Amino acid sequence: MPPAPPPTASRLLLDLARPHARRLAVGALFYLAAGATSMTQLWMVGRIVDEGFIARDASALLFWLALMLAAVTAQPFFWSMGFRRFIGAEAANQRAIVQRLTDHLNAAGTGVRGRVSGGELVNLPSEDARRAARSVSDLGFFCNNFAMFTIGTTLVWHIHPLLGVVILAGSAVTALITGPLLGRFQRRQSDYREMIGDLTAHAADIVGGLRVLRGIGGDLLFAERYREQSAALRDTGYRVANSSSWIHALRHSMPIVFVAAITWTGAVLAATGAITIGGLASAFSFATVFIAVSGNFIGFANFLVTAWVAAGRITRFLAVGTDVEDRGTVRGAGGELRDPDSGLVVPAGGLTVVVTAETGPAQAACERLARYRDSEAMWGAKALDEYALEEVRERIMLLTDEDYLFADTLGETLGVPPEAAMNAIATACAADVHTGLGGTLEAQVAEGGRNLSGGQRQRLRLARALAAAPETLLAVEPTSAVDSHTESIIAERVAEARALTSTLVVTASPLWLARADLVVWMVEGKVHAVGSHAELSRDPSYRALTSHEEDA
Repeated sequence: MPPAPPPTASRLLLDLARPHARRLAVGALFYLAAGATSMTQLWMVGRIVDEGFIARDASALLFWLALMLAAVTAQPFFWSMGFRRFIGAEAANQRAIVQRLTDHLNAAGTGVRGRVSGGELVNLPSEDARRAARSVSDLGFFCNNFAMFTIGTTLVWHIHPLLGVVILAGSAVTALITGPLLGRFQRRQSDYREMIGDLTAHAADIVGGLRVLRGIGGDLLFAERYREQSAALRDTGYRVANSSSWIHALRHSMPIVFVAAITWTGAVLAATGAITIGGLASAFSFATVFIAVSGNFIGFANFLVTAWVAAGRITRFLAVGTDVEDRGTVRGAGGELRDPDSGLVVPAGGLTVVVTAETGPAQAACERLARYRDSEAMWGAKALDEYALEEVRERIMLLTDEDYLFADTLGETLGVPPEAAMNAIATACAADVHTGLGGTLEAQVAEGGRNLSGGQRQRLRLARALAAAPETLLAVEPTSAVDSHTESIIAERVAEARALTSTLVVTASPLWLARADLVVWMVEGKVHAVGSHAELSRDPSYRALTSHEEDA
């Protein structure tokens, strides 16, 4: 079955709302009720004035005051019930977007290289996901304001048709003025987001290669380039702020025109006797509330633009496909993994350690065995590409330091029940991550693991991989950022926990080698020798490679 086409921005926003259709429908009804009760209160003001005070009718006064009290009591209840349903959907949608980005990144694998920058991977699950998810709660606010506007306009029209005409004419003028500004704002917002991603990626490149850059004197050149891009981003930000400032200015100034027009029209009508004093009081009350209503409509349009831009960036990422073809249909079976390009063989069980002076070729071999690259790799008796890609992703996992940590709770990051999560944390010696975040799986892991140290991030990635319990785990330098004592414990625990499954670790650390069931020595991307650590240590070149690691 061919993969489903990537969604458009509108389809993505619709997909966010669809799972919560009943919840949102109930929330919309509450919001509509809140809007209705808030606007009928203003109409009741006129009845209280005309039928109560002016007519000096105590029973009518008490009747309308009782209705007013009921409306005043019901309105905040309706509003809070609607808010709860929409805000709950917003939180769930943000988690759903992050999960979808994670799943797609896992499926696309190396296909994102060169097509999605590191800066985008930082911004997509954070700012873009938040803004796209917010579209649902903004829709709720729109329902509330729409109810207030339509019911309010109807009641004002009931007071006098001319007042209703003034409101409708003012709304049309506002739309004609703000429409072009919103279009310009959308274009500038999109350019601004593009530049943020590029600048974030540039900063990540500088930090990641700082030691090398300093060694060759390139840090100053990169820093100067960063300053230039930062200045360009600042100028674009000013242009975005310029468009946004006009929108905000209209949001606060146009409603005042409403008040002036409705108040003046109502005063003229009251002076001529076309409406009552109570009608004038209600008209003025409606005009005051329309300040907030019309301003909120402009604000909703502003938020919709930012959500649309964010959804567009998310869908462009989802459109990035894997660079391998998924034509396989085989499921089940399996066995040892073999990579003809390098000669690497991963047994169906036990701990295999790959020792190499250059990690790059070994990682490339692991990517072929995990089917992130097209190759002639074999899985058991069949070619790896004969297996369904979904089956390969589920049973073979590649772990590298490029793996991303999305913003989520610790429990959701590990993605398994609490007991299994704590076991994975213990195996990866990540207890300090758990305690450092408050000793709860509900603690928040920041975007990219920014609230963790480098070693903690690495051990959390390992814990996440262990929690997934893949049939075969291919790990490239999984403990390069931890101290020797911790690394020794991790090697021991991983070897014990995965004794019945297959694990390959690319490292020259003697602490892993001491636990290995099989050691593979690679030279220039090709298998040079296979054996135990003790057997291979007879070779001076191998001994020099591993002893250097031990000395380090």
